[in-house]
Amino acid sequence: MSGIAGLLRFDGKRVERRELERMANALRAHGPDRAEVLVTGSVGLVQVLMRMTPEDRFDRQPLRGASGAVITADLRLDNRDEVLARLGVAPQDAMAWPDSRVLLAAWEKFGDDLWATLRGPFAAAIWDPRKQTLTLARDHLGLKVVMYHKTERFFAFATMPNGLFALPEVPRELSEEKMADFIVLNHADHKTTFYRDIFRVLPAQLMMVGAEGTMAQRRYWSTADIRPIQLASDQAYAEGLRACLDRAVRRQMRSAHPIGCYLSGGLDSSAVAALAARALGEKGQRLAAFTQVPREGFAGPVPPGRYADETPYVEAICLALGNIDVTYIRNNEVDDFADLERLFLLLEAPVRNPSNLGWVLAITRLARAQGRRVLLGGQWGNFTISWPGWSQTADHLLHGRLITAYRQWRQYYRNSPDSRSVVFRKLFIEPLAPQKIANWAHRRRYGPAAPWIKHAPILPEYALAMGVDARAREVGHDFLYRARPGERSAGLTVVDYFGEWSAAQQAFHGVETRDPTADMDVVAYCFGVPPQQYLAEGVDRSLIRRAMWGLLPDLVLTNRLMGLQSADWYEKLEGRREKFLAEIAELATSPLARKAIDLERVARALRSWPDGHWQRKSVIEEYHLALTRGIAGARFLRWIESANRQQPSIAERTN
Repeated sequence: MSGIAGLLRFDGKRVERRELERMANALRAHGPDRAEVLVTGSVGLVQVLMRMTPEDRFDRQPLRGASGAVITADLRLDNRDEVLARLGVAPQDAMAWPDSRVLLAAWEKFGDDLWATLRGPFAAAIWDPRKQTLTLARDHLGLKVVMYHKTERFFAFATMPNGLFALPEVPRELSEEKMADFIVLNHADHKTTFYRDIFRVLPAQLMMVGAEGTMAQRRYWSTADIRPIQLASDQAYAEGLRACLDRAVRRQMRSAHPIGCYLSGGLDSSAVAALAARALGEKGQRLAAFTQVPREGFAGPVPPGRYADETPYVEAICLALGNIDVTYIRNNEVDDFADLERLFLLLEAPVRNPSNLGWVLAITRLARAQGRRVLLGGQWGNFTISWPGWSQTADHLLHGRLITAYRQWRQYYRNSPDSRSVVFRKLFIEPLAPQKIANWAHRRRYGPAAPWIKHAPILPEYALAMGVDARAREVGHDFLYRARPGERSAGLTVVDYFGEWSAAQQAFHGVETRDPTADMDVVAYCFGVPPQQYLAEGVDRSLIRRAMWGLLPDLVLTNRLMGLQSADWYEKLEGRREKFLAEIAELATSPLARKAIDLERVARALRSWPDGHWQRKSVIEEYHLALTRGIAGARFLRWIESANRQQPSIAERTN
């Protein structure tokens, strides 16, 4: 994979090579294996390469095509054989073609109709000298990222903000509004970033920038484009999902390095791991898996419907498959806060869930030590292969499918501790109520405080000044997290910062995470089948359970509980209370941290440590969420202040 950047000038000046070299150097952590720049008049392109696929050894971007068009791209083309077939090129004749060459040749032949047909993550920029137009494209789900900054004189783009800040004319100014949104967990605005006047190209969109500075954007794909799938039986739908997911797993195993996987007892990662293990078993090979577990002997309380330790489920999976070797990462043996500042350098943004950071980075560190630089996972599974399916119930009611709605209400009630009236409210009243009525009902039930105050360590007056509630309404974010119709489609791009988080995580240890449950053919299949398939046979997540029957053990397929990451989080925090209290005093010297973060609330939580009840929602919100996010958020604000102090002014950089 790669980092990319570029510069298009409108002011008649030529792009200077040294400008591009500065951008390349700023992105070097994202592409340590090769860096190159190309200047053609008023346009310059940059690529830094991290070799991850066998064909990457032939990659020489920026690359010029037969038409004179030039590409720089961060991509993995999972359906490259299909694209080559459309070009009339046999795979054996294109063994020395990197994915960038395949993409450029296909774009030269098919134009912008190509983008929707691609499979795999991509962020690409193509300069067309005939039309004098720069086209930027981002993959369907935003797995890769590209950002930009535009003035009257130039347009610049880069994988990460550092690539833009390498240019003297690009200011480095924190967007406090975006920071406030992040603290209250509003991630619905994909265009804005943590820096003022730095924007993202949106997922599934193209941006065309003309040589005179004109800009146009358009969406090339949405879930509305997915065609319905009608098969003869429930079994046919299950078999179709297994075949589709198996193909996604196999084509994402194309790698220049050994493959590993994340593995839990849940349905998503276990399905991916089982299919990957089966594919490797056909070659007599074994699959390395990595699993996070709490400290040995942990038996603390967990919330209802959750379990703490993945070990019994993972061991059952290993026994059933026979060729999986597991490395367990114990949560008590890793430091969640040790690498925050190093991650800030790569991410240039705050971290949402610091309590998971230690084991996440430990897995990629251990994988790299084993030489395994590709890890398969199943993060998108909740919206594709294992969608719970309950938000469809209100949709059935709206469209007059009363019997189906009633059956699903009864099914939910039978599998829930809630009363009939509570289930009716959750499935029908809350999803269909207008936002104002829902907010009124919430205030009546829980009081006047905004719902985000329970878990967000933001100063209320800062939230008010930043207008977090008004901005959430503008982008359609619901702080009540109701199961509204359409939430599944929105969930595909639920987190705005995913692209840069993925890039930073890969740069940290040089290990790439791939997700077959986010494969666009899997997405199309899962959205195309009738939604009732997810609640068939009286079971939620029914489709993937039936699809993996006979491959995964019954213990996993019949499990109705969900794993709890970092279940022993409070034990780790308790051992660091005094250290954190001392750190709060230090963080309070940061004007930005004092302005945005309720440091007194964080300190009060550390001083008033509970005697127990760690499974209670109110305790989790205050101590697991608000406390840890408050410390991590304040650290980021202190870091950004320090980074800005070290950054020369625009005037200094241009003289």
